[in-house]
Amino acid sequence: MAVSASDINGLKTKLVDARTALVSMLGENDKGKQEECRTKVRNITNETITLFSTLMGKAKGTNTEGKFKELKDAWDIFRNTRDNEVIPNYFAGKVAEAKAVGGGIQKERFAKISSMVDELLTMT
Repeated sequence: MAVSASDINGLKTKLVDARTALVSMLGENDKGKQEECRTKVRNITNETITLFSTLMGKAKGTNTEGKFKELKDAWDIFRNTRDNEVIPNYFAGKVAEAKAVGGGIQKERFAKISSMVDELLTMT
């Protein structure tokens, strides 16, 4: 079974929702709302991991298989930096550092990921 445009749009929505929750967290002053955003990022990330697994299974043996692997690799780098640098720095009070990474290399990485998703859409 091949990956559909609907599948890819669902993935794109998850990626955007997680990024939006992170950006909201970085701009939030209320500790409770910061934690809500962190939980939302974590939950969406878990859903995204499951979705990637499903989609990569569907893409196996199709013209999109290689592109999905590339996308997942790029997302893993983005996710690891977010989870191991941006969020911990933010909650450690290193807000400027967190925002610098989040608005710098992470913003560039997310733009690349978005472009890769759009490319996959043209392939379906």
